[in-house]
Amino acid sequence: MKWLKINTVLLSAVLSFWVPLSQADTQFRVIVDASGSMLISDPDKLTSEALRLISNLAPEEKASLGIWLFGEEPRVLLPESIVNKATKSKLASYVNSYVTQDVKTDLEAIIRLLLDTPDSGNLAPEFNRHWILVTDGMVDISLDEAVNKTSRNRILNELMVRLEERDIHLHTVSMTGYTDKDLLESLSLRTDATHTEVAIPEDLLDTFDRIFTQASPSDELPFDGNQFVVDDAIDELTLVVFHDNGIQPHIVKPDGSLLSLVTYRDASVAASDHYTLITVRKPDAGVWKVNNVDFERSSIRVITNLSAQATKIAPIIFVNEPIYSTVGLFQKNVIIKDDNILNLVTVKQTLVRLSGEQKETILSHDMARTNGQFKLRLEGISEPGNYELVSLLDGKTFSRQLSQYFTVHPAIDFKGTNPGGNLIAFSAHPVNLKLNVSRSNVKLEFTYNNGTTETEEMPLVGQGYWEKIIPVSADDNVKVRAKLIGMTQTGLRFDYWTPFWHFNRKGDEAPTVRLDDIDPTSMLLMSIPSSNRDLMPVMVLPAVSVVDEAEESGKQSSELDAADLEVSDVDKTVEKTDSLSKTEWMMYIGLNLGGILIIATGIFLYRRMQKNKSLKSDDTDDV
Repeated sequence: MKWLKINTVLLSAVLSFWVPLSQADTQFRVIVDASGSMLISDPDKLTSEALRLISNLAPEEKASLGIWLFGEEPRVLLPESIVNKATKSKLASYVNSYVTQDVKTDLEAIIRLLLDTPDSGNLAPEFNRHWILVTDGMVDISLDEAVNKTSRNRILNELMVRLEERDIHLHTVSMTGYTDKDLLESLSLRTDATHTEVAIPEDLLDTFDRIFTQASPSDELPFDGNQFVVDDAIDELTLVVFHDNGIQPHIVKPDGSLLSLVTYRDASVAASDHYTLITVRKPDAGVWKVNNVDFERSSIRVITNLSAQATKIAPIIFVNEPIYSTVGLFQKNVIIKDDNILNLVTVKQTLVRLSGEQKETILSHDMARTNGQFKLRLEGISEPGNYELVSLLDGKTFSRQLSQYFTVHPAIDFKGTNPGGNLIAFSAHPVNLKLNVSRSNVKLEFTYNNGTTETEEMPLVGQGYWEKIIPVSADDNVKVRAKLIGMTQTGLRFDYWTPFWHFNRKGDEAPTVRLDDIDPTSMLLMSIPSSNRDLMPVMVLPAVSVVDEAEESGKQSSELDAADLEVSDVDKTVEKTDSLSKTEWMMYIGLNLGGILIIATGIFLYRRMQKNKSLKSDDTDDV
């Protein structure tokens, strides 16, 4: 088997002279609000810096980038093309001069335009689509609110389906609190992307940085104060540092000399007012120091043969959904299982909740080693929001860090409405297709004035959502909440209690229904089922528990079976390095035969050309 792989690699190297193998694996399309209000929301044009940040972060020839503006009508700022030096230069000349003066914001038109715009550039067959929408307003195409509502519905229905079908991740960014949060959040949740509310314009840079990391993860080095350690296995490092306007970072090399950001031959620099990217090729091993930067926001990305790899975390995690994480250490993409090495390695995971500039550490725990891999299970997160899971691998003489970003959100959108007459309707719609609706169920719990409770099953409507219509009698006064017993598409089970709703009816008046504004303290005193997973998100602090090996062995067999369905990317990589499938054998044999045929053809043509050349030479000599 080894000789076949080696032969294939050699043939691939030969064939690479004839066939270009480099293709972009990620598409970035950025949609920027060009309404006049953006002058107020972003007076210093941090949006322009964020656009340059995306282009600077993207490795050349590995991503495509296009930028569109939208307002009264959509227009192109930067035509989509493969990111390279020419693209970056063109973007730098455009972004500071575009005009934001439109009166209206036609979001439907720009999404429809991009859906109809063909992909551009040399993109790989299975490339990822990450689109970013930055806005400070709402759907506003007419003075007639009914027209705006109709456009909004088309976005949520017709265009949403098209986004899902093409596997587009639409990240949305709210520049103010006046945006249509429900619309933007729905677009992101349904497309496995992030929704971020930017408190101050400077946070836009961090948001774009996180979106890029989520789209294109890489190994990192951790900061230890203002220092970081480079080992011999690192081929290239990129410092992504944030700083105040006008401040230049100072980078001190291991020999004590200052890294020149102008003349150093093995370094390239992309500088802006509030950030600087410094890429160093073949960096010196040892302790490096950095000054004049914000270390909480900065990072060090590296290209290395000694890497850490972790189980991918879904972009959207449901409230109370368990998270399984596995981390492995790899040498040239082959997992290291040597106990002499792994005995020196420790891995710690830290869960951080992100809120603007604030970072709140929720949990920090060492991972247990099992069969050459480090594993941890988080029982569930109870508070919605944006999170980061940091895995820090310490090998004594080297270290690696992985940052994984994801959004925690309730699996269902539970609402009450009054459809007319004496009726109240409650509905529960899944927020993301990851929820297996056919294997999940929802129950309504009614709490009456006398303290009694009743539970009723919520019918599933058309395999798409749950709905229950309730007749309301005169003088009814009832609190309602729903319990979701959920199952993901991969078989993970979780429970979720919605916040309380309240409906009542005074005499013969029409009934009213609203989200209950009951005091959280008094709510905790109400009867709650005994299961420790029946948590009320938003009303309580994040609750995360870690399950170790001993505890996990005592779980019910159904949950263990579900866990087995969540095969980690680390395990998949190990399986790939240990065995070859029938398809892979055929592929290797096909590549070898094809390579031999091409080489033989080349040799034949070469000899034919030499023979013709020789004949011509003889003819010349005869003359």
